[in-house]
Amino acid sequence: MVAIRQRPRSARLLVVSLVAASLAIITIDYRGGEEGPLAEAGTAVNSALAPLQRAVSSVVQPVSDFFSDLAALPQLSRDKEALERQVDGMRTQVQQNRQLQDEVDTLTDLLDLQGVWQQSRPVAARVITRSGVSNFEWTITIDRGSEDGIDVDMPVVTGDAGGARLVGKVTDVFPNSARVQLLIDRGFSVAGVLSTSQEAGLVEGRGQNDLTMTLIEPSTKVSETELESVFTLDYEIEGRAGLYPPNVLIGTVSRVYSEPDSVDAFVTVRPAVDFTTLRYVSVFRRHGATEVTEP
Repeated sequence: MVAIRQRPRSARLLVVSLVAASLAIITIDYRGGEEGPLAEAGTAVNSALAPLQRAVSSVVQPVSDFFSDLAALPQLSRDKEALERQVDGMRTQVQQNRQLQDEVDTLTDLLDLQGVWQQSRPVAARVITRSGVSNFEWTITIDRGSEDGIDVDMPVVTGDAGGARLVGKVTDVFPNSARVQLLIDRGFSVAGVLSTSQEAGLVEGRGQNDLTMTLIEPSTKVSETELESVFTLDYEIEGRAGLYPPNVLIGTVSRVYSEPDSVDAFVTVRPAVDFTTLRYVSVFRRHGATEVTEP
């Protein structure tokens, strides 16, 4: 009976002793820092476990990264869409800026052209409709009319300070708009002169084809190596000046025809104006036209 009661007491005493010893060793090691009695043992254990930790990390980390990336996919997709929208917006803005710059350049050219014709006070206008889609009529409509001093038969040009290029003439006028017959219309004609020989002739529209210039002397020589231009001709009949101002560029010679038995020759003329991209024009107001006071 005595032995049975002493065994639990001995076990408890052993446990208490071990715990006390452990606490003492931990306290001593903590106070000793790197010089403590367990420092070398801890270092040895860490050295032994390091390769195992690296191996486990090399296996676990890619799996962890995969699931992290997988969780981030929806946000990445939203970010990508947002960036694409920003890029599209910037591209649109660049295109708009380029278009605005083109318009500014064109209007600046027209202002320079007005500076050349200060006494005539040309009226700048914007093209609002085009009717040159058939073989019978090649016209445009501009946003200036009788309220702006526009009248029938007024010449219409484009260009810059370097020179004007013929577009056509006004045929119909309304209060706030006007219809312009284009140079290429089959019913259009204008007196022209060759830049080299100064030979005069009649230039006529042919729709989508090059213009023709007729009533030229068969002996007229046109250079095949240098650019030959055709300009409007300055003339006067019974004290009345021609409809178009002089020295407005009509186009350049593209071909020359002359039959042996013909009394005259004719050439084809490529218009100086690209009517498919024409957006702004200037209406040439002749001397004596009614002045309109700007509001």
